[in-house]
Amino acid sequence: MIAKAQSAVEYLMIIALTLGIIVPTSYLFFRYSSESNVQIVDVQISQIGRNIMDTAETVYFSGESSKIVLEINMPENVVDVYILANRELVFEVSTEIGETDVVFFSDVPIAEDGDLSDIAGFGSKKVKIQSDGNQALIGKFTG
Repeated sequence: MIAKAQSAVEYLMIIALTLGIIVPTSYLFFRYSSESNVQIVDVQISQIGRNIMDTAETVYFSGESSKIVLEINMPENVVDVYILANRELVFEVSTEIGETDVVFFSDVPIAEDGDLSDIAGFGSKKVKIQSDGNQALIGKFTG
């Protein structure tokens, strides 16, 4: 009877040791993958924001009635896009870590041409950037 009890205790200790290794390893892997996803979204938004700002400056300095349409792939975590004080393009981003604002500053005056929240959300979007002579207008391309 004692031999059976000893083997059962040894079996339970092996299971406990295995779980003691698997559970923390799984947690670390999940945490690392969550942080990696946040970094990927951050890089995508940085590229999109810089591309829009560079194009806005190009269009503004090209003169009145110049226009460029950009095709971008917006990540799913973007909740809203808007312009502040005619100089800042703001992306509101929601991730596992929390909500943040990613802001891009422009050297030229910029304004919304329609509602920029239409370009928020996952998927391929077309953004129209045109100059009216006084500022660069940024909006969703509808044509």
